[in-house]
Amino acid sequence: MPRFFRNRQLILVLLIAVALIAAMAYTYDTERYLTKAESVIGSVFTPVGKVFYRMTNGISDFFSSIREIGTLRATNEKLQKEVEKLRKENIELQELKNENLRLKEALDFKTENPELDLKLASITGKNPGNWFNIFTIDRGKRDGIKPGMAVLDEKGNMVGQVTQVGDNWAKVLAIIDRDSSVSAVDVRTRDNGIVRGDSQGGLVMIYLPLDAEVLEGDIITTSGMSRFPKGLVIGKVEKVTKEPGALFKQALVKPAADFERLEYVFVVLNMTETGK
Repeated sequence: MPRFFRNRQLILVLLIAVALIAAMAYTYDTERYLTKAESVIGSVFTPVGKVFYRMTNGISDFFSSIREIGTLRATNEKLQKEVEKLRKENIELQELKNENLRLKEALDFKTENPELDLKLASITGKNPGNWFNIFTIDRGKRDGIKPGMAVLDEKGNMVGQVTQVGDNWAKVLAIIDRDSSVSAVDVRTRDNGIVRGDSQGGLVMIYLPLDAEVLEGDIITTSGMSRFPKGLVIGKVEKVTKEPGALFKQALVKPAADFERLEYVFVVLNMTETGK
């Protein structure tokens, strides 16, 4: 017997295939009843077809899910880029808003004090640390800046004085520096003294008379007894002290200017008193 017919499994598969083909051809006519043999074959192969149908749908759904994941990932990356772009734009808008507010305050002060010849300048650098003890500005000789001129913040509070000048730059010594000294007066009591810095962001008013009635909360301004205009706000008294046996009182003063966040300053080109 030929080897082909000895393989019973192969013969069985071929017979089933032939039977299926015949059944399909025979059942092409839809307007008739199935024979018993067709019914048996259908009963046998219907579950198998159902399994293959479900497997096919499952594979299709699987690849569809993979495609959807890829699409969602791309969409998510796009949205993240949009969020980052909007975040940066929001920061830029906030910066512009803050800058416009500062410039508006500077313009308001300049408008309200026409007797002062003011030159607006930007801070371009400072000494190391949190405090602006010594810093540079983008104005110099070409702008009429000279050593000894008073420097104010954008609200008109006393910041310091010019110490060095270049063609297009100048160096400023802040009043909070230990090497700084400003003639000052208590607005309420008219007691005079000298304000010096402690290099830690604070001020001390020294040489106050023993009978001075300076109190916490009093406003301290420039006295006009120096090259600086009179009435420039220096700060507010926080505490008054007197050492045993001392000939003078002294007061701790909180600066009116924010020496941690300076960006723009005014240089007073003239020495005209404010009249305050």
